[in-house]
Amino acid sequence: MHVADKLLRLLDPARMADPVMSEEEAEMLRIRTISSERHLSRPHPRRRLLVWASAVAVTVAVALVGVGLVGGPAQDSAYAATPAPLQLEDAQGVPATDTLQQLARAAEKGPTSDSGRVKHFRYEMWSLFTRIDGERVTSEVVPQSYETWQQPDGSTRQVQTSNGTSTTDDFPSTDRPDPPDAPTPASMKQWVLSQGDGTGAGAFLNRLNERSLDTVLTPQQSAGILRALASFDGVEYHGGVQDRSGRTGLAFSVESDFGGLPKKQTAIFDPDTGKLLAYEEMLTEDAGELNVRIPSVTEYTTHLSSSYSN
Repeated sequence: MHVADKLLRLLDPARMADPVMSEEEAEMLRIRTISSERHLSRPHPRRRLLVWASAVAVTVAVALVGVGLVGGPAQDSAYAATPAPLQLEDAQGVPATDTLQQLARAAEKGPTSDSGRVKHFRYEMWSLFTRIDGERVTSEVVPQSYETWQQPDGSTRQVQTSNGTSTTDDFPSTDRPDPPDAPTPASMKQWVLSQGDGTGAGAFLNRLNERSLDTVLTPQQSAGILRALASFDGVEYHGGVQDRSGRTGLAFSVESDFGGLPKKQTAIFDPDTGKLLAYEEMLTEDAGELNVRIPSVTEYTTHLSSSYSN
């Protein structure tokens, strides 16, 4: 196995049987700051381009993700301060499937995106960062905001801001499948799941969040996404909820172990357009080697805008 691939496996706190990394591997990991152990455990070149590569500037070189990389009783691990869970409502038995179908019909009637050649995105992210300083292990909240412009040829400029500091990066185009022009629930499900592992509802929501970082969907494609989500078992509806940016949307969640640990994955959709407003994950039963209490929110994304511009 390539050293880089092994490092990505070691970042997964659910893989407890992996051997201790070598000095070469540890040094390679020290020069990287990565925002999510599970995001990186799957091959996803476009995600790596837009998020992983630019995340290097967020913290100092000794910052690591995943306390599972540190062992021994000498470590003094303090619980991390994580965001408060979403205030999800009890929908009183309202079926998620029916609500998603109604939302899909509303999405189909929504406005088309503005005309233009350049795709423009703004979003905010937070993921659990763990810092090693001597023998003490602590974790911190490191919110990041992103603004990206994608040219027709796929080349991208991204501005990332964290702790008041902004960095700009330019990336070449990468191969990726575009969403189908004549969307159906089946074709949209296939498109969402076409890159990465997993085929269940947990994989679908996680991958939809990633797709939404650099894809402007038509009303018909958004409707297909919602109908695809309605086809999965175990989806729960929670009524209206405010996301981390204060916008009100309709919340749906699934309980899964996608990525290795039991969690609740929640997606919030715009009630008028059906677009994804926000996504987050919360550990519910077991934190593995992460030094967080249960339950704990370990990551969230708020999608602030996605449109075309000139």
